[in-house]
Amino acid sequence: MSLKEYTDSYGNYYQLSKTKEYLTTIFIHGVGLDNTMWYPQKEFFYDRSVLFYDLINHGKSTGGFKELSFKIYSNQLLNLIDELQLEKINIVGFSIGALIAQHFTEKFYNKVNKLVLIGSVYQRSKDQIEIVQKRFNQALNGSSITIDSIKRWFSENYLKNNPQVYDFFYNLLEKKDDQNFLPAYKIFVNSDKYPINYSNFKMPTLIMTGENEVGSTPFMSEGISKEIKNSNLFIIKNAKHGATIEQADVVNEKLNKFLF
Repeated sequence: MSLKEYTDSYGNYYQLSKTKEYLTTIFIHGVGLDNTMWYPQKEFFYDRSVLFYDLINHGKSTGGFKELSFKIYSNQLLNLIDELQLEKINIVGFSIGALIAQHFTEKFYNKVNKLVLIGSVYQRSKDQIEIVQKRFNQALNGSSITIDSIKRWFSENYLKNNPQVYDFFYNLLEKKDDQNFLPAYKIFVNSDKYPINYSNFKMPTLIMTGENEVGSTPFMSEGISKEIKNSNLFIIKNAKHGATIEQADVVNEKLNKFLF
């Protein structure tokens, strides 16, 4: 099987590979990125039912939204699921994608078979919120936060040994349109103002983050794991925010075991 490209009736871009043997697993990327960040997972799960899509204001999906919300992003996912007539799905969410996955699950929990949250923030401290707010202000004032982001996401040695990864993310982040990026980044910055009710999160859930994460710390993942009763916590060794790439083999094996 191979991924085929589609656009739904709302102008949202996605890539889909479908087989009858498996439930469809939907991957949700991080802020300022697009579906291409999942390239190690696309290669690994080529023979499964998988869907990778671009969030509104990202990649090839519809853009121009000056105000965004978790409700808008949840509805984007719901519309996609409904259009494809998928009764139940698995979700793998990364960073803001993990937050969108949680907000979606809070409301549409009976559509979610299994849930995976990678590098999610949770109950950030005042100091942690100030740090991300400062970065948002820099971006708002026209300063590039690309190099700072890549250095936070990957270990120095990994980037030195894998210059193609640095180039990939540098090009991806630099080509983004700030008019589209900033409204999305704003809801990520303010995400603590929109707490999630976990009472209906009864589906099997896997929570992962890198052991050297500074923004979505292991402590935060532990907090989410305590909220979701039927969850497993896995801290990815020798990884930061870019764990799905830097430790792709470990992450893919963990996803494979959990989802399939």
